[in-house]
Order: sequence, then C-alpha cells, then structure tokens
Amino acid sequence: MSQSEVKGFPSRIPLTKPQDRPLSSAMERMYDTWHPHEDRANELYSNFKYSRISGIGKDDTVSRRDPSKIIKVNDTYYVWYTRRETSHDPVGAAACTDELPAYDWDMADVYYATSKDGFTWEEQGVAVKRTPKGSYGDRAATTPDILVYKGKYYLYFQSFTGKFDPIKGDYCDTSMAWAPTPDGPWTRSDKPVVALGEKDEWDSSAIHDPYPLVYKDKIWLYYKGQPLIRDDDSIIRAQGVAIADTPEGPFVKSPLNPVINSGHETCLFPFYEGIAALIILDGPEKNTIQYAPDGLNFSVKSHVQMPPVAAGPFCPDAFADNGDGRGITWGLCHIEDPVRKHSFIARFDCDLSRDVNRQMFKHNNLRFDEATHFQDALKLPDSWKSTILTEQPQVDKATVNTK
Repeated sequence: MSQSEVKGFPSRIPLTKPQDRPLSSAMERMYDTWHPHEDRANELYSNFKYSRISGIGKDDTVSRRDPSKIIKVNDTYYVWYTRRETSHDPVGAAACTDELPAYDWDMADVYYATSKDGFTWEEQGVAVKRTPKGSYGDRAATTPDILVYKGKYYLYFQSFTGKFDPIKGDYCDTSMAWAPTPDGPWTRSDKPVVALGEKDEWDSSAIHDPYPLVYKDKIWLYYKGQPLIRDDDSIIRAQGVAIADTPEGPFVKSPLNPVINSGHETCLFPFYEGIAALIILDGPEKNTIQYAPDGLNFSVKSHVQMPPVAAGPFCPDAFADNGDGRGITWGLCHIEDPVRKHSFIARFDCDLSRDVNRQMFKHNNLRFDEATHFQDALKLPDSWKSTILTEQPQVDKATVNTK
C-alpha cells in the first residue's frame, strides 16, 4: 500500500492492533505495552481520593505516620503506625539530643488503632515501644507492617539504636515482635531479622519499610534499602525482598535485589498470580504502578498522579497465597507538614481491584487547585531573576540517553 493510499487513523480506536496499515512506535506501544482504551481499561491504573478521618487524624500535639497494611479481625479493622509525642519539633541529625528528636520518626513508638468503618478510628495504645536506653532498639520503633500467619500476629518495624548520626543519617535495621492476638501482648525480638548489606552495597545503611506478604508458600518481606555511602553517584532509593520459610526467619535476600529501582515507601499487594507495587516519590520510575508475575521482575503498568504517601492498604488477601490476588480499593496514608516536620494519617480510596469498576477512579485528566500549585512557591532574590531570564541551560551531551 502506497503512502497516498493510507487513510487517517480511525477515531474509534480498534481493539486489536491493525495489520493493514503502518503504525508509529507510539501506536505500537499503545497495543503492545498499554491498552487501546488507555487507563479506562487498565486494572492497574487509578487516581486517588482523600478523606479526613477521626481518632488518629490531624493533631497538633502528636505526629502519626507510616500506617501499616490494614487487617480485619471479625468486624473490626486494625492498623499500626508510628507515633511521636515530643515537646520539640525535629531539629535534624546534627543537632538532636536525648530530648530533641532528629526527624519526625525519631523518639517514636509503634501504636495501633481500630475502626468499624475505616473512617472513625480509636487509638488503642502502644504495641511496640522503644527499649531501655543502652539496649538494641532504644531510640525509636517505627514504620510497622503486619503479618498474620498460622494464627499468630507479627509486626515488622524499623529499629533505631542510639542517637542519630549526621554521617550515617537514617541508619537502622528491621526487627520484629509477635503476639497471639492483634491486641497483644507483643513479645519483641532483641535482634534484627534482616541484616544490613555490606559497606559498599545498596542497602548498607537501612532496611526500611518492611512489608510482609505470604507468597509461594513463604514469607516475602519487601523493603526499601539505603546505602551508607551517599553521593551524586549513589543509588537514591530502591526496593528489595528477603524470603523466609517462617516469620522468624532466617530471611535470605533475593540475588536479584534491588527488584524495584525506585520508590520512597513500600506498598504491594497480590494481583492475579503475581505482586503489584505502588511506587512513589523517588527514582526514575516514581509515581507508577508496577507488576511482577513472579514477585521479582517488575514492569511499569501505569503512571499515576498524587499517589498516597506511605500507603497502607486494606488488603484482604495479603496472606492468602492462592495465586488469585484481587487488588485493593482503600487504605490509610500520611500527610506531612513540611515546616514543622509533623504528620497525620488520612484515608485514600482508589480502584486497583478486579472486583469493582468505579469509573470515577479511572479519570486521568486531573486538575489541581491554586493551593496545590503554590504550596511551595519559588521565592528568589531579585539578583537571580535576570540570570534565569538570560541564561540557557548547559547540557552535557555525553550524559543524555537518547536510545
């Protein structure tokens, strides 16, 4: 067929790739990578709606952040989270003391709350607290996540020992506690369950955001790593997985780690026979939803806007291990006050589920209000303005990847 004989591409996009006309690379990707009906037909695309909650919502005196997965026991929802109540706002690692917290999660403990409807929550108290000074885990217990396995409950959390070091930064490992009921009492381990990497490895400074799932008859503990040596050549954020036969371990890191090259927090859920992941904030594939049919080899399935920070979804089949993951529709996240370095918990809703079809969550032409656009307005000295208007950016062509 000559170029003059090719008609314009039809307005009603064919559901199967046309074989009777040439296609651009972009339209090839529409069929091979995406879907001809775009995000409307993508089970792993959603926008996100947010709601205030009571009980553990905005509070000027207490910071709450990093909610766990939500589980339902009988008719009650449970969530665990980081709670800090200090008389001073965080001052940074260089200035922190035994009374002054370094970060929002410093001097914090793991608390929990319950709810009947997912909107009205009641804080129940501490689940895992810091240990006595001078022992392992004496500085903070933070960023928990929950595993239910063979009738017992397991909390995995970040364990900080000793005052924050400005050189090491957010240095910590992951520990664990277990209980016979979701209300405790919790017995805390006195050692890490996942070891830090070697000095020059990607997870040598932190095993953050532990996130357990039951998959392929084992415990898969996903986590975010951080290197001890951080400079312009260092990996910023990435995620790996450590696998064990039992909740107590030993956990063995996958040789493929990192299995995700981006993301500031971990949020994963079973989907069909594999694992889906919500990736936010950091890295080249930030603000995407990804999928790995084997739990290890992830690929991008959608791009999302304003995803929940530190999402803890209600994931009914997180521990089912049945090869038929159904997805998620809601959960909790945290929202930060960047000035006070103080956080509170909110609810998000979405459609990342095979069991619902809520088209309001498939809209992708999102618009944001004035407050969102100007929340961190650029304020520059007058002397800079003329420079910005006249200077052209310098590009090192050797570093530009045009492949």
